[in-house]
Order: sequence, then C-alpha cells, then structure tokens
Amino acid sequence: QQQQQQQQSSSSSPLAEMVTSSYFLHAGKYLFTKDRPGRAFLVMRHPVDRAVSMYYTKRRNGELDESITLEDYARGNGIENNWMTRFLTNVMEGDLKKIHLDQAKRILSKKFLVGFLDDAPESISRILKYNGWTYDPNDETKALLQQDCVARKLQEGVNQHNNNNNNNNNNNNNDVGDVGDVGGGYEMPKRGSQAHALISWQTSFDLKLYEFAKQLFEIQTKQYGSKERKKELKKKLNKEKKSSVA
Repeated sequence: QQQQQQQQSSSSSPLAEMVTSSYFLHAGKYLFTKDRPGRAFLVMRHPVDRAVSMYYTKRRNGELDESITLEDYARGNGIENNWMTRFLTNVMEGDLKKIHLDQAKRILSKKFLVGFLDDAPESISRILKYNGWTYDPNDETKALLQQDCVARKLQEGVNQHNNNNNNNNNNNNNDVGDVGDVGGGYEMPKRGSQAHALISWQTSFDLKLYEFAKQLFEIQTKQYGSKERKKELKKKLNKEKKSSVA
C-alpha cells in the first residue's frame, strides 16, 4: 500500500518529465491518469543478446552459481522465458500462445515509439521529437553536456562482448527494460550451438516481436524519422515500386 501511495504521489508531481521502468503495465496503472497521460517509448535489444547478458549479470551478482553453464541456464535454470512478450501482456506464468504475441504486437504499435540501441543516434533523435524535447538551445556548452550525458547512458546499456562471436543481426542489439550486464566482455554463443538453439527456443516469441518492432520502426520513420532516414526510406520505397512495375 505504501508503495502504491508513493507511486500515486509521483503521478501528481510536476517535477518528473520522464520515468523509466521495466514494468510497463504497473507504471501505466499507477503513474498516469486521464488528466496526466504519459507517452511511452522504448529502446529495444535482440532477445538472444539480452538473455546471454542477463546470464552473466546473474552470475556476477551471485544469483547464479558459477558452476551453472550458459547451456544449463538456457535449459531453464534461471533464464527468463520470452521476457518482453510476458511483461507487455502480463502473462507471467504458463505457456504463451499466438494470441499473446498478437496482443504484444498491438500494444507496441498503439502505445510505443520504438527505438534500438544499435541505432542509437536515430532512436534518440526520434525520442526527442516524439516528446518535444531539445538540447539547450541557448547554451552551447550545456547542450554538449546534455548530449554527452545521453551518450554515456546509452553506453552503459551496451555490453562489450566479443563481436567476432556475435551471431545476431547487429553488433549491439536491444530489448525492453533491463539491459543486464554492463561491465566487461563476454562471448555470444555461436549460431548452431546447443546454447544458442536453447536460448532461441526460450525467446521464440520475443524474437518474432523483435522483428515486428523492426517493421514498426520503419513505419514510424515517416512521422518521427530524421531527414536522412526519411530520404533513405523514400529511396527504398521508390525502388520497390519500380521493381514491382518491372
């Protein structure tokens, strides 16, 4: 009850311009009202990358015994099954079904501006535009400090793993909420390995949601994308149009 009162108190505070949380539904319930609505945005990370990151985070924090291998973890010994889909739909137990994936997709498309950590400059540009925020226009030094602060915060959410062993589509991929291990390097499991296969199975719904988010990111380019990205999209669409005519 005390926690709820604190959350309700926060919703009436005029000081908070942004709240970060991994708990989308709880934040929406306690922090926002019809009179004080919120605008949701997220920075995403590839589900396999995030799962591996959380394994090393939990080992470092003592949540996992050092004897537990990544493969053991992926078999269900500590891994979070389809974390993103479950938190968006509030289905924390039991088997997920296609209906839950469809629900998560609807929530993303209707409620969120989507960004990706591996496309950080573009994502930050969109978040600023989406919320009507700007770096200080009257103080160049302060504006540079603000940009540096954003860059450092983003870097804190990037794991410096061995890129030679990164088998996802991007070097530094993203997900909703907790970014996991933020210190030191680690190796990603090789595609085709048992660990990679097991993690892909544990995150099968999240992987589909992630690919949907990539499509959504492109759709949102028309309204929130940078000039450069809009030009790229226009060229792509024109090329696709010519190809379909040919």
